[in-house]
Amino acid sequence: MEPISKVNLERITNGIYAFTMTLLVRNIQSPQPNAVMSDAAIVDYIGTTLFSIIDFIGAFIILGMFWLFYFQMFHRIKSVDFRFVHLHLLSLMIVVFVPFTQSFADDRVGLPVSAILFQFNYFALATLLTVQWYYAANNPALIEPGTSRSEILFLHKKFLVPLGISLLGIALVLNDLPYVDILYLFPFLILGLFFRNPPDGTRSEEARTDPASDARDDSVPVVQKEEVLEEEK
Repeated sequence: MEPISKVNLERITNGIYAFTMTLLVRNIQSPQPNAVMSDAAIVDYIGTTLFSIIDFIGAFIILGMFWLFYFQMFHRIKSVDFRFVHLHLLSLMIVVFVPFTQSFADDRVGLPVSAILFQFNYFALATLLTVQWYYAANNPALIEPGTSRSEILFLHKKFLVPLGISLLGIALVLNDLPYVDILYLFPFLILGLFFRNPPDGTRSEEARTDPASDARDDSVPVVQKEEVLEEEK
């Protein structure tokens, strides 16, 4: 089999996440023709679809969070092998299931099994995110040279946040507790409080320059020396 580049894997990731995040809006039911003909009917329609709108916003935020996590992961990976590709394709397949499982998460259904489907979907996404980073971080052939150990551990802990939140969501649903949707915001609260500042050893975006630019920078003094020698002659 021909090798698969990291760029192609990033492209299909962006495409699937964009498509899935757009598809989520289909779970918000549009009003039937001529069904909303008065202000009272509009208020009633908004009330009956409010939970669907909240679920859409929550699922969209969760997918956006995972997309950002994968962006950070790929930024620290120089190449991929077939095992990593298989793991990532499995995670993308689970992403596509999100609109389906999210459609069952409406609190009005009243069935625990319907609400837990999305929580298990969330748990599967979080688990595969952690597994992929663990595999890449422990494979020197995949990880970007110069990535510090503190940076690797920082992302290890950061990627565990959605995994813990998903387990909490499953526990809440199994115990039939209300307001599970508020968990959508918990990861961002935790990340903002405890993961705002990366470790000192973390390289910045500007420091990650390509070898060609480094070569151009090193060549400047050489050119200047040659010009000085020509002037002396």
